Amino acid sequence: MTTFAGYAATGAPLLSAGGVIDTSAILATGGVFLCSASANALNQVYECDRDAVMERTKRRPLPSGKCSKNMALGLALTSGVCGIGALALTGSGTAAQLGAGNIALYAGIYTPLKQRSEFNTWVGALVGGIPPLIGWAAAGESLYASDPWLLATLLYLWQFPHFFALAWRYKADYTRGNYKMVAVNDPTGLRTARLVSNYAIYATALPPIAIALGAQGSMFALEGFALNALLLHAANHFHRDRSKANATRIFRVTLLYLPLLLLAFLLHSKRLHSAHDDDSNSTLEKHWWTLRHVLDPIRDLGRDLCVHELFFLQRRDTPQPSLCPFHLKSSSTKIENQTKEPSSDNITENLCDSEFLNNKSKSTSEEG
Repeated sequence: MTTFAGYAATGAPLLSAGGVIDTSAILATGGVFLCSASANALNQVYECDRDAVMERTKRRPLPSGKCSKNMALGLALTSGVCGIGALALTGSGTAAQLGAGNIALYAGIYTPLKQRSEFNTWVGALVGGIPPLIGWAAAGESLYASDPWLLATLLYLWQFPHFFALAWRYKADYTRGNYKMVAVNDPTGLRTARLVSNYAIYATALPPIAIALGAQGSMFALEGFALNALLLHAANHFHRDRSKANATRIFRVTLLYLPLLLLAFLLHSKRLHSAHDDDSNSTLEKHWWTLRHVLDPIRDLGRDLCVHELFFLQRRDTPQPSLCPFHLKSSSTKIENQTKEPSSDNITENLCDSEFLNNKSKSTSEEG
C-alpha cells in the first residue's frame, strides 16, 4: 500500500485504456513485496528459538517445524534477488538500491538490535518509511522533491503509536523472548504512554508543514487535524488507564489512521492537480488511467458538498476562482481561462473597429 502510494503520487500511469496494468507499477509493488518477504524470512531464521517461546509467534513455520532453516534461507535469497531485480527492471537504480538497503537494514541491523537495545524501534521505523521512496523512484521521479519525503515521514511517525501499543499488548511475550523493548523495561506503562502521545503530537505538525512546502492543499490540514485528534484521543485514554484494552484501541485507530491519511495526502496533492494542466500529461491521460481518474470525482463531490462553495456561489454574478479550501488549481485555472476568453460581442466590436480604421486610412490617402 505504501509503495503504491509513493508511485501513484507522481501521477504516473497505472492502467491503459485497454485494461492493461502498467509494468512499472507491477514491478514496483511486487519488488517491494519480495524484498519484504526476504527480510522477514531472514528475521525468522535469526529469531527462531525466541519465537518458539512466544505465544504470538510459536505457530510460525520455523518454530512449529513446518519449514527448515535451509528452506527459509533459500526463500530469503530467492525473494531478495527477485525483488531487487524487479525494482531494477523499472529502470530506476535508486529504487533497486533502496530495496537492497532496506533488506540489509531490517535483517542486518534492526533484527539483532531487538536483543540489545530499545533503540531497535527507531531503526525499525526507518525501514517502514522507505517503501514510498521506492515507489516514487520506481516511477522515474527524482527524490529531490518534498512529496516522497513527506510520505516517508508520515510512515515513520505513524509506526511509533502503532508499535508501542502492540508491544504493550504483548509485553509478557516480549519478556519471555528476552527482547529489549520499551514496554519490557516499563513496569507502569508511563513511558510507553508518553511516547505514544509525543509521536501523535509530532504527527499533527506534518499537514501544516506539507502545506507550507507547497505540496498540499489547505484541506489536508483540516483532515489531518481530525485524524490526529482521533489518535490523540485514544492516546489520552491509554495515558489515564494503561490497560491492554486501551492499547488495543490505539492499535486499531492506527490501522484506520494510516489509509485515511494516505488518501487525504493523495487527494490534496498539488503535484497531481498541477499535472492536469500540462498538455503532455493531458494527452497521456487519454490513453492511460492514472490516479486522477479516481480522485477527480471525489474532489468534485467534495466541492458540491462544501459549505464555502455553496455560500459564495450564490453571491457571484461573474465566474471567479473558488474561495473553497477544497478547491484545486485545475478548476480555478479553468475558470480563469473562461474569464479571459473574449465574448462574441467583443470579437464583433474589434472587427468593426478594424474596418473603420482601414476605411479612414483609405479616405485620407485619397484626399492627399
